[in-house]
Amino acid sequence: GQVKGVPVKPDPAGIHALLADLAVRPEETLFVGDSGVDMQTAANAGVTACGVTWGFRPRTELEEFNPSYIADTAGEIKKLIL
Repeated sequence: GQVKGVPVKPDPAGIHALLADLAVRPEETLFVGDSGVDMQTAANAGVTACGVTWGFRPRTELEEFNPSYIADTAGEIKKLIL
């Protein structure tokens, strides 16, 4: 998403602000997205990336950015976080 006054992705400022507000460390964070820009954002923020294949971009775009995970279902994400 986009918030007025916050640089747009792949700039990590939005993620950094959110983590600070929630008092969560980057190494405790899974960033889920459906595009290469999302995967770049996760890398720039130093958080773990999980691409999802049901979004607006093809799986091959996600793979180009080498996310830690690619999920085909929400259930797969659930297994990652539990």
